[in-house]
Amino acid sequence: MIEQRLLMVATELCQRTGRRPREAFMRRAASTAYYAVFHALCRMCADELIGRNRFRSIPWSRIYRAVDHRAKQALLSTDAALISPSVVSFGRAFAHLQEKRHEADYNPALFRFFFDETQALVERGGKAIEDLNGLSSDDRRALATLVLFRPRGGIQP
Repeated sequence: MIEQRLLMVATELCQRTGRRPREAFMRRAASTAYYAVFHALCRMCADELIGRNRFRSIPWSRIYRAVDHRAKQALLSTDAALISPSVVSFGRAFAHLQEKRHEADYNPALFRFFFDETQALVERGGKAIEDLNGLSSDDRRALATLVLFRPRGGIQP
């Protein structure tokens, strides 16, 4: 799965730096850790709504591509908290990793991470993916619909 390969790349970027980590490697590792979590969410949504065995179909790809980076708002919502404590944990990790990705990719003055801090981000990404994968099928389906479909008055969770 792409998210596992991305986590592996992020880990390798941290390992390749030796005693004095190169800033570019740490930036790339932080960004890649976020994208691992993002792609895990995209895959989970497509698998739950279309079916894991249909991953090469157009509908599966449409759902996968429908998830956007604004998923953070849904993941941090009170509706997400009603699904499961693991969803809350995943949402917090997603938001934190997204913030660090923005710093790494767009704000050179703010991003000053060293190996330990960057490795912790990569590990948090791995834990977030474990939380997501550990959800029950009902919780996964509820989360997928929460992320993909914006609420429109009148429907209570």
